[in-house]
Amino acid sequence: MEKKEIKKRGFKAFVVLAIFLIFFGMIAGFVIGIASRLALLEVFLSLAPTSPIFPRSNILVLGVDKGYSHRSDTIMVVNIDPDTKKVGLVSIPRDTLVTIPGRGLDKVNHAFAYGGIELSRQTVAELLKIDIPYYVVVDLSGLEELIDKIGGVKVNVPKRMYYVDYADDLRIDLQPGPQILNGSQVMGYLRFRHTDSDFARIERQQDFIKTVGQQLMRREHILQSADVFFSLLSCIETNLNSRQVLGLSLTVRGAQESGQIAMTTLLGGSLIVDGIYYYKPDTDSLPSMVNRYLSVGATETSQP
Repeated sequence: MEKKEIKKRGFKAFVVLAIFLIFFGMIAGFVIGIASRLALLEVFLSLAPTSPIFPRSNILVLGVDKGYSHRSDTIMVVNIDPDTKKVGLVSIPRDTLVTIPGRGLDKVNHAFAYGGIELSRQTVAELLKIDIPYYVVVDLSGLEELIDKIGGVKVNVPKRMYYVDYADDLRIDLQPGPQILNGSQVMGYLRFRHTDSDFARIERQQDFIKTVGQQLMRREHILQSADVFFSLLSCIETNLNSRQVLGLSLTVRGAQESGQIAMTTLLGGSLIVDGIYYYKPDTDSLPSMVNRYLSVGATETSQP
């Protein structure tokens, strides 16, 4: 597989994660910053059952192209623990060789083409031997549109960034210094790696998530929150109800603030069958990975 394609997929995975964290972190911030001032949050919590708003659980997060492609481009499983305010995340390469219920051996991202989110959920749950009751499907174009919706994001570009790739329809042309970047420019800023190490790029992406989250909670953005929320909602589909979304949002925000988000990628190796590339998961490492990042709902066969 070409390095260029691997890098592109890695960037898409970051975009999905960014939208997920920003969306739920922003909802929590809105509730805390606005609803609590009106005493609505206190009333809501006093009337709610004593059980957690969102119990510890696993969520399947899929990233798809705008308008829904036939295959899921990014696949993640997120474990939410409201008691400790910790989030665990496992990224599953889309070429991972799995058994799709009713279809047999195939790439994991084909499950979405065959049976949508439900078949994807069943397939990943069987692969990891865990329960995955919830899902969030993210439109990959959402982050760029959101940034344009709020009038851009202020970023301190550390150096001259210039790169053009006509084949990939990519043009990055940024001057150093503090400036307001629109959605397209932000995508270039985050993807730029041509004079950076992977560590520098990852650090830049992590800093961006914090920055955009802070800017979204400014007074002027909260006042136009309806437009921002509609922009976010238009690129997200989920089976979480509104109460669960609130509980999840509070946990995600707490994990962001305390730095308690642990991430890993499914271990495996390359496999070529009849000229087709597959990513063969390392089944020996699966139990320990599940226990460390996604321990909720693990079946007996997934225990070490």
